[in-house]
Amino acid sequence: MALFDDLTKKAAKLTEEAIDNTQKFAGNAKIKLKIKNLESDRDDIYRELGQYYYEMIKDENSINEDIAELRQKIHDFDAEIKELQLQVQNDD
Repeated sequence: MALFDDLTKKAAKLTEEAIDNTQKFAGNAKIKLKIKNLESDRDDIYRELGQYYYEMIKDENSINEDIAELRQKIHDFDAEIKELQLQVQNDD
């Protein structure tokens, strides 16, 4: 009977450890998901801030060279997007 009790205790301990590990894993997964969600929310704000700033400077000529270059890249992307949208519309 002692052997059975010993096996039962070991099985209970292993089960408890497995549950603890599962809870740790689930907890870590939950934290990682929360981090990803927060990063995504932060990135949305970065985009919103960038768009706001771009709207403020898009017509200004008195900005530094680096900003002017970035602004020109945005204009170029916009022009290419419009061109591609027209191609899609003409194909439909």
